[in-house]
Amino acid sequence: MLPAEDSAEAAAARAAVLALRRDSGMAVAGVAWVVDPRLLRIGETSGLRKTQGRRGFPVPAGTGLVGKVLTTRRLAAVTDYRAARQISHEYDSFITEEEVRAMVAAPVIVGTTVRAALFVGSREAVRLSDRVLTAVTAAARDLEQFLASHEHAHRLLSEARAVPSTPSPHDTTALKQVHAVHTELLDLTETIGEDHLKKRFHEVCSLLESGCCAERTSPRPAASLSPRELDVLAAVAGGCTNLDISDRLDIGLETVKGYLRSVMRKLGTSTRLEAVTAARRAGLLP
Repeated sequence: MLPAEDSAEAAAARAAVLALRRDSGMAVAGVAWVVDPRLLRIGETSGLRKTQGRRGFPVPAGTGLVGKVLTTRRLAAVTDYRAARQISHEYDSFITEEEVRAMVAAPVIVGTTVRAALFVGSREAVRLSDRVLTAVTAAARDLEQFLASHEHAHRLLSEARAVPSTPSPHDTTALKQVHAVHTELLDLTETIGEDHLKKRFHEVCSLLESGCCAERTSPRPAASLSPRELDVLAAVAGGCTNLDISDRLDIGLETVKGYLRSVMRKLGTSTRLEAVTAARRAGLLP
């Protein structure tokens, strides 16, 4: 099932699609949501000339470029869709109708689950530049972070509402987690440009505030991060991808990932965004 058009997920996808089209400089952009382990459906789009009936259009796993992304869980690209041999061609009539030639798609993975695929296309058979590939990767990462934070907030809120009036040590830990995600969402809200999405974030924050964040818990002691770990985390806070960090700090990609795993373990977090937020609360980052 596709997210409701007025939902936070749909608003986040709309923002990601618009940002992707702008940052890539391509003519067409969109998102397809995974509605079944073997099926996606087209959701938000921008730049299509014949949009009627496109929303909800089914794309089985493995078919076309977008369906291939669901199967491989990796970014995929073609410079001329209709002539490409590495994809199937069930959708050539749609591609021809929209005059799309070059195209790239990337999976949106939350935890270990592919939730969606972002795609962008050109009406010319062009070489896909680093600008385009970076824009797709960044848009997918941003949507992943939003979906993960949104789901985490609602899960913790449900758990917190079940906490009795005299909480056990386990329940107290759950409440501390809710406080942490509440702060994380407030920080993330300030980075959002779309008014509708910003409003939905504030609504979630308000629910957390009224439901279980009336009394603040003491902040956890600051973790000890090495200078190199701080360099890597500061780059993440600046919006860099792992590849950007590798180039900026002149270290291998696997080394970057190793530093991030160490940082998240030390800070007790499970995502890059959570690590940045925890480090800021601890005074480790500005």
